[in-house]
Amino acid sequence: MTTETGKIRVRGLEKSFGAVQVIRGVDLDISGTQRHLIIGPNGAGKTTFLNLLSGQLSASAGEIEFNGETITHLPVHLRARRGLGRTFQIASLFQGLSVWDNITLAASAPAASDRSRDAIASRAANALEQCELETKRSSPVRSLSYGEQRRLEIALSLATAPAFLLLDEPMAGLTQDERKTLAARIVDLSNTVGIVLIEHDLEIALTIAERLTVFHLGKVVADGGPDKVLMDPLVREIYLG
Repeated sequence: MTTETGKIRVRGLEKSFGAVQVIRGVDLDISGTQRHLIIGPNGAGKTTFLNLLSGQLSASAGEIEFNGETITHLPVHLRARRGLGRTFQIASLFQGLSVWDNITLAASAPAASDRSRDAIASRAANALEQCELETKRSSPVRSLSYGEQRRLEIALSLATAPAFLLLDEPMAGLTQDERKTLAARIVDLSNTVGIVLIEHDLEIALTIAERLTVFHLGKVVADGGPDKVLMDPLVREIYLG
């Protein structure tokens, strides 16, 4: 990372669904100066944690701060306007529209601070360039490969000019070559956007990560540099086998 893009601060974060507690008192600081990878076994609470950060879910307890402002109870669109962009495990795109139509719709969303015609077009064009989709501008989304659609989903988030990009398994369903291509794109993006990433393909994800946090049973059980964390006996027991 070369650019300071902000900070997320989480204290005592909890989330319960009825009697089931999914997130259990998480304390975590996330800096935009590091590409931050979150891993853990299925059911560890990783996606729930991202949903709490972005506002898709409301916290049962605890506090979330973004750049010094408490955002715990803000709705999704206001968090997005403050600079939190999000992608999901399954891409949600308008298949019958062109790539350009999809990207300009995202760039004109209420989350964008400047919704003038020139600003929308500029953000849309920049996002396509960042995700190497300029040549697909006029193509219908349904004609894109799955890997290209995953890159387009990231471009949609970039079109609102976020400070942080929360990526939930962006490489799911991609071929090995597509994963390597997308990983390189994410590294490039981190020069201007903070990256928080959930990914099951550890081999590829570790080519991206500068910091690693391990979740287990809704708690953070290890956090720090990837080499050090992966040597932790508890991490090896619960995640790597």
